[in-house]
Amino acid sequence: MNSFENIFGDYFDAYKTTSRYMDDSKMEIMFRRQEFEKNLDDMWANYSKGIVVQLVNYNKQLESIKSCGLKVLRNSSGQHKIIVPK
Repeated sequence: MNSFENIFGDYFDAYKTTSRYMDDSKMEIMFRRQEFEKNLDDMWANYSKGIVVQLVNYNKQLESIKSCGLKVLRNSSGQHKIIVPK
């Protein structure tokens, strides 16, 4: 069974690199942009209050957004904006 899990994991990792997956992810993030921005704002607020563990999840969220070709901007007050680069 372990072999099946490895094969399935490899297949899913390969699927994540396809342009269709990235396009679908980009479209989903842009449709739910306000929700993603609020989530990033909340995670950054928790981190700035001293909850250092929150930084790991914050970086994972940023990486998932950036990996589909979007940009994330943060101002000095900790508010985020997700944009499509030109």
